[in-house]
Amino acid sequence: MQPTRTNSLRKQHLIMFAAVLAAFSQFAHADSGYASNWGPSIGATAPVLSAVDQDGNVQNLQSLSDDKGLLFVFNRSVDW
Repeated sequence: MQPTRTNSLRKQHLIMFAAVLAAFSQFAHADSGYASNWGPSIGATAPVLSAVDQDGNVQNLQSLSDDKGLLFVFNRSVDW
């Protein structure tokens, strides 16, 4: 009977944590000057990039894209 009570309390704590996180997320925002200069705008032309892949072949945006295009995701780390 004890494990069921522990699981129930764990679920309640997770729900409370999620509610608190959701409540505080409304205060998270970037200042408008920083946010507007943070990255490229949607539809902007990407610069010419190339890198060597794991097989030693040079890849660039053109060689990676096909007739449907290319989704390029740039993830900025918090410790940059």
